[in-house]
Amino acid sequence: MSSPTQPARRHPISAVVVLACLLGLATSGSATAALVITGKQIKDNSVSTKDIKNGSLKVADFKASEAAKLRGPAGAPGAPGSTGAAGASAFTPPPPGTVIKGGGILSAHVNAAGVPIRSYAPLPFTTATPLIDNGTGTGTNLYFGSENTPSLSAPDVDAARCPGTTTAPNPTAGTMCVYVQQASNVFAASGELYAGSNGVSDAAESSGFYLAASSAAAGSMTVRYVWAYQAP
Repeated sequence: MSSPTQPARRHPISAVVVLACLLGLATSGSATAALVITGKQIKDNSVSTKDIKNGSLKVADFKASEAAKLRGPAGAPGAPGSTGAAGASAFTPPPPGTVIKGGGILSAHVNAAGVPIRSYAPLPFTTATPLIDNGTGTGTNLYFGSENTPSLSAPDVDAARCPGTTTAPNPTAGTMCVYVQQASNVFAASGELYAGSNGVSDAAESSGFYLAASSAAAGSMTVRYVWAYQAP
């Protein structure tokens, strides 16, 4: 007598088998994500402009020789700028009203009284008219101010033509004013001014002057001065 048909048994799936399947899928996904396409996999002349993102390329992406071709032709020259004003020159008189200042020092060590010493002061400009000292004649325009007058020759001092001081000189127009700041070991009334470089007409009267004085005794002799000129 045959046995009655029995239902097929279902075998449970092992958890180990499920885990293995899941690991396989995970590993397969990672491998796909890590895939990198290089230039060797790209067919030559196959990438076109539609495959490149607009605005993504930079000059550095091109060879130097190719990047140089991106520069356009030079533009037309611009209009010339305006000509600036001419600067001051030592060969021409300064503009009217201009006040120019400078200074100098007469310094020496002498071994006796009455030793004459002089200090030349070249000018960094040309005066509008030649300088004329008191001993030259009429039209004198080279004077001392009113400081330290006991050491200066009285005819060479003109406080009206040379008002002001060494710290605030105020020469009148067309006058070269010399303000004596210090006078030590100087013989009384020996300080004098001369136009030019040697006391006689030498064609240098528009470019400098000198101060002369004599020593009062043996020792160090000093005269410090500031000059100022106002162009007429």
